[in-house]
Amino acid sequence: MSKFYRDEWVWITGASSGIGKELVAQAYKQKAKVLLASRKIKDLEAIAKELHLEKGRFAVEKLDLEDYKSTAAFAKRCIQKYGIPKVVIHNGGISQRSLTKETNLITLEKIMNTNFYGAAEMTRAMIPQILGKKEVHFAVISSVAGKIGSPLRSAYSASKFALVGFFHSLRSEEEKSGIFVTMVYPGFIQTNISKNALRGDGSSTGTMDSVIAAGLPVQLCAHRILHAVANKQREVVIAGIKEKFGLVLQMVYPSLFFKMIQKAKVR
Repeated sequence: MSKFYRDEWVWITGASSGIGKELVAQAYKQKAKVLLASRKIKDLEAIAKELHLEKGRFAVEKLDLEDYKSTAAFAKRCIQKYGIPKVVIHNGGISQRSLTKETNLITLEKIMNTNFYGAAEMTRAMIPQILGKKEVHFAVISSVAGKIGSPLRSAYSASKFALVGFFHSLRSEEEKSGIFVTMVYPGFIQTNISKNALRGDGSSTGTMDSVIAAGLPVQLCAHRILHAVANKQREVVIAGIKEKFGLVLQMVYPSLFFKMIQKAKVR
């Protein structure tokens, strides 16, 4: 993979923790130059120090995806400072742990703005600046929840489904022009996503789900994402046997699937 990434800029949103932080570490090991983007500048600086990132081979930039109207300015500013990246990994996001009937509009908007509108607007703003100049690869972290709607995830699933529709359309429009899209569908991955997930009132749960704790290692997830990008895979599912079985079952026997998903353990 290092031949693909060597001396190329890889932008990673949501780089302050979880999959994002591990992507930074592994992309840097593949000789890429990494741009760490997140709301938490101090955390990004601490990660750069922890990983011993060398000056000139990384950058730290503030990015608030929830304030999605600001992402266009972020994209333009970073292109001016660092040039057109080879890879943009849309990883930033927030999850949910609440029934639909318990989820208020403010929480729904926060999740949609952060997970969908931020990535969509940032990408939309980049298109005029990159077409005809350089091939750019977008890796979009959706979720198995972007293919399957499950209990306690209505807003989260909606945002991840939206990413799929937007970037599938972009791919069909512009792949011939040098924009390549890899859609990534993680299942349960060992991160703090459930601790940071929102309740219906917008507060954080602060607790680790048992299914997340028993999920796939974050190191494996990051490796498979970078491998999929380097090999120009259009779709990659990174999940356990149960999640993959659910995806197949939904397609071939939807009535049985919907009976099972109502009883599925999702926490």
